[in-house]
Amino acid sequence: MDDLNVHPSFDWQTTKEVDLIILTDFPSLPAGAISRVSVYLGDPASGGKLMKQGAVGVNFTFKAKLRVSTAVPTLFIRILTVTGYSETVEVAVENTINYTFTEPVSKKSSLGPVDEPGCESGCDVWLTGSGNTVVDDGQVFCITDSYSGHVSIKFGTLKICGTFSGTISMGQEEKPCQLIVTSTASADITTLTMTRECSLWVYGTATIGSISMIYNAFLQNYGTIIINNNFSHPNLIRNFGVLSINGNYLINGTASELENLGTISVNSDWDVAGYVDNYGTIEVFGNVDFHGKTVYNRCKIIGYQQIVFNTMVYQSDNGYIQSNMEATVTSGAKLVLRNQSMISAPIFVTNSNITGEGSTSVIKCTVSGSINGPQKFLNGPIEMLTPDGTLISGSYPENFLGGATLLPLQDATAYIPSTSCNPEGSGQLSVNDSDGDGITNFLDDYPADGSRAFLNWYPSASSFGSLIFEDLWPYKGDYDMNDAVIDYQFNVITNARNQVVDIQPKFYLRAAGAAFKNGFGIQLDGILPEMVGSVSGYTYKFGYIRLNENGTESAQDHAVIIVWDNADNIIHRAGESSMFNTLPDYPAGYSDSVFIHIHFAEPQDQYAMGAPPYNPFLIKNLDRSVEIHMPDYIPTSLANPLYFGSGDDDSNPAEGRYYKTVNNLLWATNITEKYDYTYETIAILYGYNHFAEWCQASGNSYPDWYLSLEGYQNAHTIYKIPVY
Repeated sequence: MDDLNVHPSFDWQTTKEVDLIILTDFPSLPAGAISRVSVYLGDPASGGKLMKQGAVGVNFTFKAKLRVSTAVPTLFIRILTVTGYSETVEVAVENTINYTFTEPVSKKSSLGPVDEPGCESGCDVWLTGSGNTVVDDGQVFCITDSYSGHVSIKFGTLKICGTFSGTISMGQEEKPCQLIVTSTASADITTLTMTRECSLWVYGTATIGSISMIYNAFLQNYGTIIINNNFSHPNLIRNFGVLSINGNYLINGTASELENLGTISVNSDWDVAGYVDNYGTIEVFGNVDFHGKTVYNRCKIIGYQQIVFNTMVYQSDNGYIQSNMEATVTSGAKLVLRNQSMISAPIFVTNSNITGEGSTSVIKCTVSGSINGPQKFLNGPIEMLTPDGTLISGSYPENFLGGATLLPLQDATAYIPSTSCNPEGSGQLSVNDSDGDGITNFLDDYPADGSRAFLNWYPSASSFGSLIFEDLWPYKGDYDMNDAVIDYQFNVITNARNQVVDIQPKFYLRAAGAAFKNGFGIQLDGILPEMVGSVSGYTYKFGYIRLNENGTESAQDHAVIIVWDNADNIIHRAGESSMFNTLPDYPAGYSDSVFIHIHFAEPQDQYAMGAPPYNPFLIKNLDRSVEIHMPDYIPTSLANPLYFGSGDDDSNPAEGRYYKTVNNLLWATNITEKYDYTYETIAILYGYNHFAEWCQASGNSYPDWYLSLEGYQNAHTIYKIPVY
């Protein structure tokens, strides 16, 4: 250990404290509505562990600190609104995580507008009048006034900044070519032919009599395009503006793709064999036939005649789709409705299973509904509504699994708000807040207690972390880091304002490889003793701990809670040795679990308080003046400062340096997992193969050195409970 080259600034932490700042922007929610935000280690849909939660709303930010393992690259944050809408996002772990949940329609910012080119510069040739023009040799032709006639773009660019009328052909030479209609332009194109390496960019208004796109021709629209004929495209088009098609619209090539964040109007039929990603509005006055790849709907699709989901995948995330006549799902289709999605039609018929995910979605049938086939199901959080709560074909509950329900229209229970994406909505919002704290019952962990609202577990609701200590400070020990191995789990209870009401930690002493009789406590660095209302659950037998009336330790500048004054109070050895669960081939003992309850006189700001496990420390061998903390954590007021700088300690309180040797070694640290410690006298360095790399790289290599991964541990050095 003495040969390690550890930088003086390294704090030996396997965790880092992260600032969480979560906001919402949901215009569709009722004024003053409060949502619940939850933070998970791992995807909650796959069993991710809940770590923190609280309230968030309009002009009400969720702000807290969270201690996260430095080996964790991402966290998952979930919003659940008062309307039942749910969304989960994955975010990178940074010093500050600042995230705003917004209405789904605004999500696709990556496809946002680019800088619009103009005709003020970059023009090689200016067109005016009329004629037959060829754009070639990579030149840029510009129309700033008016031009009529024919333009052939073989290799180069035509920018229309004024007015144009005539015909345009593009891409004959298999060389890059583009047509740009700027926001100051008005283009009346009788026929437009696009082939090969050509693209059309519209920022203004373009009226096209007929358009032919083949090969990999590309279109992106920020303005208004009117196509007075049928329209098909073999490749990608992106629409951020208004696209009106006065004919049939076919997305029928193997590479056909539509990304829509604007408004599309189809005057006749919409035939979809390609890929669709819709964040805007698509309105079809004829029939809709989905029969190819995947259709993602995040906003609104309206069909004034029939809609058929044929051999394809329809995935809706808070999306709305409406047929004014009949919606039919064939046996080859797969439908997934997520997070308050909605299908609305007078007649709805499905010949395939439909899956619900997230918050409850609705299938609304104003005339009749049918589920054809005994093995066809609605599965998951889906509410199907028919006029009288019955089906023409199928029955309830036989065709309904996983929480799916069938109800009469007037008894709708799932609430979906009316928004710009869903003009219809469903159900009525019923906010049941029994305790009147502003958190509706289904979001409230304490629905009958107005002073409490949320449970916050650390490291999680289903796991423990470990505090590990050497106890010879101010002298170095054998660095087996097993003189005290204390497993912990904190439950921090907060109210509707995200303030801390109670802290309820649980401690279990798994190992005590020491002859000393050590005490253990925690200091809340940001809390004064008088801020605490009461403390209970501690265990004292030796009489050297002095308490205030509220249960905090007396004569302290900060709130200090002593959990036990001597580890012997809670452990039960299986033999006579002073060592506890650190010797090989020696009977293992067990520890009592210690449950502490810290209740605050007034709710406290959790951001100012910091994050669990706060500032834990050992009291060495019944001597209250000798404390052992993690590196650079401040001692309590009762620690004797004369020990700093003595023995092997190199603390310098004036510089905020504490509990490090001259070689920057440590006496304690925190690990967010249950730690596998080494046998007695075996230094941690020999138990974990990557420990040296981790600390000498100041934590930048092998941040997960403490895990039991292949090649990480020397198994013969790790303590195992003997089997007899």
